[in-house]
This record gives sequence, structure tokens and C-alpha cells, in this order.
Amino acid sequence: MFPPAYLYHITHHGTGTEGGMGFSDHDTTPSPLWPKVWRNLHAVWSSEDIKSIWFMAIHDLIPTNDRLAKIQRSESNQCPHCNQPDTLIHRLTECSEGTDIWKWTRFRKAIILRTDPQHIQPEWIVRPSFHFWPPQRQGAILWILAHMVYYRIQHRNRLSPIDYADFMRRAPWKAYQTARRREQVGNYLEIL
Repeated sequence: MFPPAYLYHITHHGTGTEGGMGFSDHDTTPSPLWPKVWRNLHAVWSSEDIKSIWFMAIHDLIPTNDRLAKIQRSESNQCPHCNQPDTLIHRLTECSEGTDIWKWTRFRKAIILRTDPQHIQPEWIVRPSFHFWPPQRQGAILWILAHMVYYRIQHRNRLSPIDYADFMRRAPWKAYQTARRREQVGNYLEIL
């Protein structure tokens, strides 16, 4: 998708339209959790295309209307579908089919973590600064989040939650063909 040198440049030098390190206005100085976020981003067991889309989401480089309005490239920060502020979290979890897709994803992550779905925060999508034990559980949660972001960014408002569930059930197949599967995600993706 984007060459690594370009992504590095945007992250460390910005695009020339915002201050700081390429982050949005609310994240101009990295918090102490950024090393965990970056470690989780690089630890996810998926293709480079999926990682680059998730990288862009984590660093707020997806051109939402909210982001475009801040740099005077859009007249409004409102979502064209529901007239709510078009933030990245809104686009991924609240707008149109995103609500149903987020519920489906949240429920599966709650099963893996053995917790109530209400404890799964949408902010995990763009700030994955958590750590779970065992490492295979961590790998499965990161894999699910990265694939959800990829699906929502690539297929926004074109496919149904049923198509998303089908995508998530088919995506692990290739990963499961390798011998390192047990090290990376164990059998945690079987719940998809």
C-alpha cells in the first residue's frame, strides 16, 4: 500500500499540515504507552497491507472529515451518512454497518479474554497499548483488531456484517497453514 519509508517520514516528520509527529491535535506528544502501541502494531501476525492500514489508523492518517476539517480541507467535520462528527472511532465502530460489525468483533474478543463485552473499549482499535497473557491470546486479539480496521477502511459501507463475518472466518485460513501458528495465535481464532 504505502512504502515503509513514506510511513516513517509521515510519522516522524508529519505531512506539513499538522504539528508534531504526524499525530492529530489531541495526540501531539507521545504518551508513555506509545512503545506498547508500536510493539503491538509490529507484533500482529498479518500481511503488510493490513499492517499499513492499521498503522495509518493508529497514527490518525485516515482522511476522515474530522481530520480534514482540522486542516481546512473539508467544510464540515460531519459524517455524510449520519451527521455525527466523522472521527476514526465513529467510522470504524458507530457509522452504518460499523455498529453491528463492532458488536460482532467485540463479542468474539470478549470470549477470548473471558470477560464481558462492555469491557472491550473501542479505543483499543486505534491505541492498542494492552498486554494479555498468554502471548497467543495477545496475538489473536491484535490479529482481530488489525483485520477489523482493514475491512472497515477498505470496504466502508459496501458490505454487510454477514460479509464481514465471512471475511473474518476465511482470513485465518492462510495463517493456519504455517507451522508458526501455534506460537502466534494458538487456537484462539477458532471462535471466529
